[in-house]
Amino acid sequence: MSLKAKTPLVTIAIIGLFILAITIWDVYVILKEGTEASISYWIIQVSYKYPMATWLFGFCPGLLTGHLFWRMRNVPGTEDLGK
Repeated sequence: MSLKAKTPLVTIAIIGLFILAITIWDVYVILKEGTEASISYWIIQVSYKYPMATWLFGFCPGLLTGHLFWRMRNVPGTEDLGK
């Protein structure tokens, strides 16, 4: 399998493991210490203290989504897509 074929699979696996690890950690912390120790609580506090953070929390995933799905130049295998 070439590096080009492996890259998407490795990327999806890393992102999936990262999200899973954060979720497991957050659930563990909530069960052990209560909601005040969770990532969600921290995000809400930061958003109240710095309203610009709320915009950034929305803008960055939008920017990433645009980066991932923006139309690229035609390469072999994509010239017939979208017609």
